[in-house]
Amino acid sequence: MGKSKKLRPVLMAIPTLCFAFPLCFLFVTSLEKKGFANYLFVLTEIRVERNIMNSLIVAVITVLIVLAITLPASFAFSKMKFPGQNILFLIVLMAMMIPGISIAVPMVKIIRSLNLVNNYFSLILPYVAINSPIALILGKNFMDGLSAELMEAAKIDGCTTWTSFLHIYLPLAVPVSSIISVFTFLNCWNEFVYAKLFMQKEAMQMVSTIPIKFQADMYTNIPALFAGLVIVQLPVLILYLMFQNTFREGLTAGAVKG
Repeated sequence: MGKSKKLRPVLMAIPTLCFAFPLCFLFVTSLEKKGFANYLFVLTEIRVERNIMNSLIVAVITVLIVLAITLPASFAFSKMKFPGQNILFLIVLMAMMIPGISIAVPMVKIIRSLNLVNNYFSLILPYVAINSPIALILGKNFMDGLSAELMEAAKIDGCTTWTSFLHIYLPLAVPVSSIISVFTFLNCWNEFVYAKLFMQKEAMQMVSTIPIKFQADMYTNIPALFAGLVIVQLPVLILYLMFQNTFREGLTAGAVKG
């Protein structure tokens, strides 16, 4: 037992180093030759702030819509009974099996028919569709862990089903809401295919597509290229550092029913 405790930090350190090494290499290389002047060059010459803002707008709106759709739906699937409930949930499970890239062709036709190319909603709509199934499943698993007696007690006090959700279950769903928000935000931030297909104007391009721009503009300036990649990933790192405690709580949300 004592040996296993001693080995545990070593075993945990191995995957940590494997994940940390590329990040450290990226940061160290970005400081070569001119140091932090490489970052100033990227911000002043390449001007990535517009791309970052585009991605923030799309990601935040997508997160809000996904939460607005999936949290009430999670509550309904978990605490209410209605015709076709099992079939509908099976359809949601099946939707998770469909890769996002497999619906690219029909999605392009739909977006073009709606004249949404170079519009934020050309990305928000498919991102909501892609991220909602997993968000719904996470939300339902969490709601299953909350006692149905809470709603029964609320109804005795005069609450309707909707007010029970708003005033009792929704505040308790903060951990799973956080995990849904983080996962959805990261998926939107890192998504490349739809961002490249639908945002063709330079002013509307997402942050996930600008490494291609870096390669074209800085193929001989590797430190500046790496500085640009660090800037691209910086908001994601800040997001995780701000919500890491809630993130860890959300990972186990609904895992134990009681």
